[in-house]
Amino acid sequence: MDLDALRELLTETLGRPMPPLTPGTPFEALPGWDSVVHLSVLLEAERRTGHAFTAAQMVGMRTVGDLLAALGGES
Repeated sequence: MDLDALRELLTETLGRPMPPLTPGTPFEALPGWDSVVHLSVLLEAERRTGHAFTAAQMVGMRTVGDLLAALGGES
Protein backbone atom coordinates (compact mmCIF):
# COMPACT_ATOMS: atom_id res chain seq x y z
CA MET A 1 0.00 0.00 0.00
CA ASP A 2 1.25 3.50 -0.80
CA LEU A 3 0.15 6.98 0.29
CA ASP A 4 -2.43 7.29 -2.50
CA ALA A 5 -4.03 3.92 -1.68
CA LEU A 6 -4.06 4.77 2.02
CA ARG A 7 -5.66 8.16 1.34
CA GLU A 8 -8.37 6.38 -0.68
CA LEU A 9 -8.91 3.87 2.14
CA LEU A 10 -9.20 6.71 4.67
CA THR A 11 -11.59 8.69 2.46
CA GLU A 12 -13.84 5.67 1.98
CA THR A 13 -13.72 4.51 5.60
CA LEU A 14 -14.27 7.96 7.13
CA GLY A 15 -16.75 9.03 4.45
CA ARG A 16 -15.07 12.40 3.86
CA PRO A 17 -12.21 13.77 1.78
CA MET A 18 -8.79 13.56 3.36
CA PRO A 19 -6.12 16.25 3.31
CA PRO A 20 -2.80 15.47 1.62
CA LEU A 21 -0.90 12.84 3.60
CA THR A 22 2.76 12.44 4.47
CA PRO A 23 4.32 9.58 6.43
CA GLY A 24 4.54 11.96 9.41
CA THR A 25 0.83 12.81 9.40
CA PRO A 26 -0.55 11.84 12.83
CA PHE A 27 -3.84 9.99 12.70
CA GLU A 28 -5.39 12.32 15.28
CA ALA A 29 -4.89 15.23 12.85
CA LEU A 30 -7.29 13.62 10.37
CA PRO A 31 -10.89 14.88 10.30
CA GLY A 32 -13.22 12.69 12.34
CA TRP A 33 -10.47 10.54 13.87
CA ASP A 34 -11.25 8.65 17.07
CA SER A 35 -10.55 5.21 18.53
CA VAL A 36 -13.42 3.56 16.63
CA VAL A 37 -12.20 5.01 13.35
CA HIS A 38 -8.66 3.86 14.21
CA LEU A 39 -9.84 0.28 14.55
CA SER A 40 -12.06 0.50 11.45
CA VAL A 41 -9.18 1.79 9.31
CA LEU A 42 -6.80 -0.90 10.51
CA LEU A 43 -9.36 -3.66 9.94
CA GLU A 44 -10.06 -2.35 6.44
CA ALA A 45 -6.30 -2.20 5.73
CA GLU A 46 -6.05 -5.83 6.86
CA ARG A 47 -8.96 -6.81 4.62
CA ARG A 48 -7.52 -5.06 1.56
CA THR A 49 -3.96 -6.29 1.99
CA GLY A 50 -4.35 -9.68 3.66
CA HIS A 51 -1.97 -8.52 6.41
CA ALA A 52 -2.84 -9.26 10.04
CA PHE A 53 -1.70 -6.78 12.70
CA THR A 54 -0.85 -7.75 16.25
CA ALA A 55 -2.62 -5.99 19.08
CA ALA A 56 0.65 -4.22 19.94
CA GLN A 57 0.97 -2.95 16.36
CA MET A 58 -2.60 -1.67 16.37
CA VAL A 59 -2.14 0.23 19.63
CA GLY A 60 1.28 1.55 18.64
CA MET A 61 0.33 3.03 15.28
CA ARG A 62 0.18 6.79 15.56
CA THR A 63 1.02 8.07 12.07
CA VAL A 64 0.40 7.34 8.43
CA GLY A 65 4.03 6.18 8.19
CA ASP A 66 3.54 3.71 11.05
CA LEU A 67 0.71 2.05 9.14
CA LEU A 68 2.60 2.00 5.87
CA ALA A 69 5.67 0.53 7.54
CA ALA A 70 3.59 -2.17 9.25
CA LEU A 71 2.21 -3.11 5.83
CA GLY A 72 5.71 -3.25 4.36
CA GLY A 73 5.08 -0.26 2.09
CA GLU A 74 6.30 3.32 2.03
CA SER A 75 7.29 4.84 5.33
